[in-house]
Amino acid sequence: MASRRSALSPRERVNLALRGQAVDQVPFTVYWLMLPRGKAERELRNAGTAIVERVALFRIEHPGFEIVDRRYEQEGLSYLRRELHGPRGSLQATFRRESGYDTSWWQLDYYVKKPSDYDLLEQYLRARTYHPDYDAFATAVRNYGEDGYVVGNSEYSPLNLLLHEFLGLERFCLDLADRPERVELLYELLREKQRRLFEICAASPAELVLYDGNISQEVFGEERFRRYFRPCHDEFAAALHREGKLAGCHLDARMAGLARAVGESGLDVIEAFTPAPTCDMTVAEARRAWPGKVLWINFPSSVHLEGEARIREELRRILEEAAPGDRFLVGITEDVPWPYWPGSLRAISKGLRRWGARKT
Repeated sequence: MASRRSALSPRERVNLALRGQAVDQVPFTVYWLMLPRGKAERELRNAGTAIVERVALFRIEHPGFEIVDRRYEQEGLSYLRRELHGPRGSLQATFRRESGYDTSWWQLDYYVKKPSDYDLLEQYLRARTYHPDYDAFATAVRNYGEDGYVVGNSEYSPLNLLLHEFLGLERFCLDLADRPERVELLYELLREKQRRLFEICAASPAELVLYDGNISQEVFGEERFRRYFRPCHDEFAAALHREGKLAGCHLDARMAGLARAVGESGLDVIEAFTPAPTCDMTVAEARRAWPGKVLWINFPSSVHLEGEARIREELRRILEEAAPGDRFLVGITEDVPWPYWPGSLRAISKGLRRWGARKT
């Protein structure tokens, strides 16, 4: 076991790994939402596990529009209807609270339900303004101290924002084929708006800022990724690099079809990368595809259900492929089912201390 390990705090270990500097062991991190408080959580933190929280660095305003949230219960489930009221009409979307882990809302329908809704959505997005808001980030940094690492958070890139928030998969795909001019107009509008967001992120106190994520290669393919995503990622990264910041993206899906384009991008950190057997790339393949980039993986979710012996086996394989272990972090960015999570996370933590320690 490396002698320096006890000298590094969880925050320091993460920060050094992200900067490509030597650490005593491969860091282990868990999203703040995925570590229930209690005995197991205390043991993991005492062993050096870092809690990671993503905190927004901005607020959005839409002058001339009123946003109304209406919450209600139905058959024991929690729902939210968000209404966008403007001078020429209203749009609305419905969300349901995910009941298994209670960590997210599932969007059931989307704001654009018919072609004429595009006119109002365009007005809404033209009114969109970004403003710096660093207070929540500063509070989180102060509260975690050396126990955690706070990541600056932004939002989806324009095309992904249209897909995930405003149109939904079916309408997005149909309208990109049948009404490409409407979709591309909104894309260009959001792209111009987000340049202000990039400035806000670059001027923030965050050392690492995540932009975009949850990109589906099955939906977009490499050609559209290069056309619509890469320019946004590169512009974002350039803005952050001018201020000495790191630019990251939450790429947690199947990535083999986009690997080359991602590797050519200006991104520094590939966060939440989920290796095989859950997705379609191994750590070794990711290392070859993205040389010089930080690989911050999500431990493959499917393995959590296979027992601690299998978890240790998979972790050793991952660490061998990640050798020598620089610019590499192991994280938990997806919910781990109860009662598996305490044993699974303990096995990963112990394994990293044993096999992920830097040899001195």
